[in-house]
Amino acid sequence: MRHWMVGLAAAFALAAPAAQAETFEFVALGDTAYNPSVDYPVYEALIGRINKAKPAFTIHVGDTWGALPCTEAQHRSILDWFAKYDHPVVYTPGDNEWADCRKADVLEAYSRYVSGKATPADLGLLMPLRGLDAGMSMAGFDDPIGSLGLIRKVFFSKPQSVGGRTMPLVRQPDVSTFKDTLENTRWEKGGVVFATISVPGSGNGFMIQSEARAAEAVARNRANVEWLKATFAEAKARDAKAVVVALQASMFTDGHGDEFSGKQLRGGNEGAFYFVALAIRDLSERFGKPVLVINGDFHDFIVDRPFMVSQGEVKPPRYANITRLQVHGAPELKAVKVGVDTDTPWVFSFSPLYN
Repeated sequence: MRHWMVGLAAAFALAAPAAQAETFEFVALGDTAYNPSVDYPVYEALIGRINKAKPAFTIHVGDTWGALPCTEAQHRSILDWFAKYDHPVVYTPGDNEWADCRKADVLEAYSRYVSGKATPADLGLLMPLRGLDAGMSMAGFDDPIGSLGLIRKVFFSKPQSVGGRTMPLVRQPDVSTFKDTLENTRWEKGGVVFATISVPGSGNGFMIQSEARAAEAVARNRANVEWLKATFAEAKARDAKAVVVALQASMFTDGHGDEFSGKQLRGGNEGAFYFVALAIRDLSERFGKPVLVINGDFHDFIVDRPFMVSQGEVKPPRYANITRLQVHGAPELKAVKVGVDTDTPWVFSFSPLYN
């Protein structure tokens, strides 16, 4: 009798379900507060709504302002906004914070222009900036590379997130030979590996008419690709269930793609986003599990699979394991709550979050 009971207990133990994987939620948003007087009250209410949702963390994919001076004081004011979140915030910079930095008089004239209040003096300042000579000399820009340095100083001086409560992050310079890209970070939660890469929307920060800008973009792009390689290697080593990659740039347009991707890649295979997109595509295919790419830049909420390429009705499509979440943007200040459940084949679910 006793032996029969032991055997029965062992059978039940073998039949018991595996322990449930950790489920959690995080929030993604970007392109916030372009018109401070109008947007800041809405943004503050949105942060309150996000805090009530109690996410594990929030990812902000850049463009924390529209057309404002790229000063240290302005960057620190954004740090204060991030402190209003009562949980960790992981930030990856957008183009407005550095790549598109303009001089104060240009920004003031432009603000009046877009509001329909431009003066003749404003037009006299702005119109020549669209010409050949001004473009070649980068007239009107205000030290974009210097602003990128400020971002690294203000937001990434420590290996941790920002926000009212912080969490540890692995920074690329701490674990590699790439010593500049402090904003490239990585962390793990519930069997999912997360990473940010420094890819701003405006041509990936590349400017052909500036040796310094071109050199910066080449070095940063090389670091980005290596960080993607390291991230997927980490995911493989951990036997991760999924990978999330966050960046600012929207790398695709609405046009039909080709054998490279289902949607048209901005700039194609000669453009500034090609090697980042190629790395994401090929590393994801090799990984073989769900991959989520989060971006902002275009101010339009989209969930799709822009990499997916059909192989007809017999073979399954290629790159179908890559999902893209493009977040809302000003003037539509909304966030997206992302559910994570690694017990499901698709892992990720999405719901807009707003007041």
